[in-house]
Amino acid sequence: MVILTTFGACTKNALEEEPFSFISSETLYSTDGGAQAALTGCYSVLADYGGFGAGYPTLTMIASGGFYTSQAAASDLNALTFGASTLWLTNNSPWDQFYNAIKVANDIITNLPKGSASEKTKQAVMGEAYFLRGMLYFNLVRMFGGVPKRIAPVTINDIDIARSSADEIYQLVIEDLEKAKTMMPEPAAQLKGRPHKFAANSLLGKVYLTQAGNDPTSPYWQKAKDELLVVYNSNAYELQKSFALVFDINNENNKESIVEIQYAISGGPNGQWTNFHTPTGSTLTPLATNGPFGRNRVNKEIFDAHRARYATDPRIDVSYVYNQYTRNTGGTQSVYPANTGNQGFPYIKKFVDPAYVSTNSNRNFMYLRYADVLLMLAECENEISGPDQAYQYVNKVLTRARDAKGDGTTIATTPANWSGMTKDEFRNRIMLERRYELIGECHLWFDVRRRGKEIFLQFLRDHNSYPKLNLSFDKIYPVNERLMLFPIPDKEISANALINPQDQNPGY
Repeated sequence: MVILTTFGACTKNALEEEPFSFISSETLYSTDGGAQAALTGCYSVLADYGGFGAGYPTLTMIASGGFYTSQAAASDLNALTFGASTLWLTNNSPWDQFYNAIKVANDIITNLPKGSASEKTKQAVMGEAYFLRGMLYFNLVRMFGGVPKRIAPVTINDIDIARSSADEIYQLVIEDLEKAKTMMPEPAAQLKGRPHKFAANSLLGKVYLTQAGNDPTSPYWQKAKDELLVVYNSNAYELQKSFALVFDINNENNKESIVEIQYAISGGPNGQWTNFHTPTGSTLTPLATNGPFGRNRVNKEIFDAHRARYATDPRIDVSYVYNQYTRNTGGTQSVYPANTGNQGFPYIKKFVDPAYVSTNSNRNFMYLRYADVLLMLAECENEISGPDQAYQYVNKVLTRARDAKGDGTTIATTPANWSGMTKDEFRNRIMLERRYELIGECHLWFDVRRRGKEIFLQFLRDHNSYPKLNLSFDKIYPVNERLMLFPIPDKEISANALINPQDQNPGY
């Protein structure tokens, strides 16, 4: 990983600290290897603990309204009573980590063209830098609304910067992804594990889908469909033969993966996916003598709804640890639904790493995969022309789900292919289908909000009225529209002279 002084945090103190290493942009970008090293540095920063390593999944999963955590320090996230000074916004925060990565991308975008690296390398590295910057701003605008827009390296004269509107940030995201589409490598020319040009189309489709909101007349539905059809018709991606194969740690960076965050046990960033989501002391992590933490789990109503809808769905056994698990030391531990006490929540099983020993893991995280593209295409098609042409996309996902082994020998009865729905029925069902297919992959926070506050508030009410809640552990959520966004962190308001308390998101 390459460290530049311009890659530091967004605060004044970070800019005033003595650098512990320095490589000038002129030197760094004078070779192809240096340019690639800078891009690797950007990936390392966004993947670290405060970003995709722990901060992003903790905020988006626990504060979604569909998850539980046993971490005492996240109790306010657990109860949806968090504010601008909550731990996960002030320490190990995606706000800080994503802006740090944006600063690396900005340095590449600004200074690489001046360097003497080859034009081929410049094109490819710049394309990925635009893609990553667009992806990170897309995360930030969905989480916080309007945010400061930094598109150049920070200097002592522009440390403070005001919030831009959400519309301005979305426009930047679109511009960056449009550039990435033309500059990123073709699939055959890209390194394994790194996104290629069709990742930009895929993410741009999700951007437009998000902008469409709950407006059936929005032109963004067609824009989203157009981008997603480019991906669909490219044959650049394909569904894995079985759902289990998607999450097989020996099959990472497979052809279903569109954007995959890379981790390594030694010398890599802080990957906490196994640590935070896998049961403590189970045979799923046979080498672990202490841990994993197993903090973050699924709310009862989410799990129960999946089993009630699709009783024989093979995805259930791949996605969740439920009823009980076997301990490393012998015996079993009961969990929900067999246990509704302090173990009364299922675990997410998708991020198991059998080689896990302690804390960090080489378990990758798929930020975006092809099944998501198919579900988004189905959603768009239904809004544009109704369900008849939308079934083909969702049924590909359902057909794969039924094939437990991926070889046609073990076909479940559910989930059955869809047919005969009204447009409204399809709209409601596709949002639930996203939940079943993508549970634990950090989509729920966004999915329950992007269709508007009334749908989100009803999601909270449904949790609060669920008859199986154990109020010793389950939380009754405030039904408050402020929860549509996270607050701007207090420390940003304190450190940034151009953001004041009146600029805070409503309700905080």
